[in-house]
Amino acid sequence: MATSYRVSFPDYLDGYEAETEAKGYLVGVVVIAGNASFDLTIYDRARLVQELDDELDPDGAYFAVPNLLVVRSVTRADILRAVEALAKGNFQELVSHPVA
Repeated sequence: MATSYRVSFPDYLDGYEAETEAKGYLVGVVVIAGNASFDLTIYDRARLVQELDDELDPDGAYFAVPNLLVVRSVTRADILRAVEALAKGNFQELVSHPVA
């Protein structure tokens, strides 16, 4: 388990939490654990299905997003709960890059 980690939310989220939750999508969340950094893309289920439908229309061949995290609702609380669960597995499901 990653005993120490930090979650950083994008500055633009402050004051726009309700809009972000309604949108069901958030980029720019960063988790730092030790010497590793993880850039997350967050979706709720409904928005992910919409995105898949758009991307996989007759002309779309695939949908790929590194470090995709699907949560019940795109809120700080749900995101932090998911990150805590990922930390229990030492973030093995994610692809990291070195902390600069």
